[in-house]
Amino acid sequence: MENAIIISRCSTNENRQDVTRQSQELTSIYGNQYNIVKEFTYYKSGTKNDEVNAEILEYAINNNVKHIVAIEISRISRKISSFALFLEKCNENGINIIIDNFKLHTLLPSGEINGMVQTMLSIASTFASLELTMIKERLNSGREKYIRDGGKLGRKVGSEKDSKKLITEHADIVKFIKQGQSVRNTMKLTGKSSGTIQKIKRLVA
Repeated sequence: MENAIIISRCSTNENRQDVTRQSQELTSIYGNQYNIVKEFTYYKSGTKNDEVNAEILEYAINNNVKHIVAIEISRISRKISSFALFLEKCNENGINIIIDNFKLHTLLPSGEINGMVQTMLSIASTFASLELTMIKERLNSGREKYIRDGGKLGRKVGSEKDSKKLITEHADIVKFIKQGQSVRNTMKLTGKSSGTIQKIKRLVA
């Protein structure tokens, strides 16, 4: 079987979205079709993940990966220019991008560029970017209404104390983070959820 990697990304913490759900769904669908050699599972904004995408591309090129699978286009990037660059690099290296929710493949079985699909994905990336703009506008509107109604934003009193308590309670996570262990490895070593590990990672960063 040809090698494939899975991209699972969320921009919020585990309480809102769960990247492991994406990985599990994609593995169940594609695990019998391809040899899944790596999963890139992480929490980061889709407008600020160029560095991770560069890491993904480097891994794919150096490890004979023929397919990159994501549940939807916005999991790769919400920036039109970034997705276009990612797609271009994949084309240059004969790597097929699979967007699961539309069952789209950027390359034909022959390895040739699937022009129709790539045009569709270019349009889809525009909608992914517009969707993010709309989400931000709704959040800003809600925040402004909250303030008008007397709400207060900012760090709650005692939150610094709570942060120190969390770091103390999860000293094992802190140890592995400082060792440079990945979130996935830290999950295996501590038996704790990715959300908890991400939270502690932000506190000690």
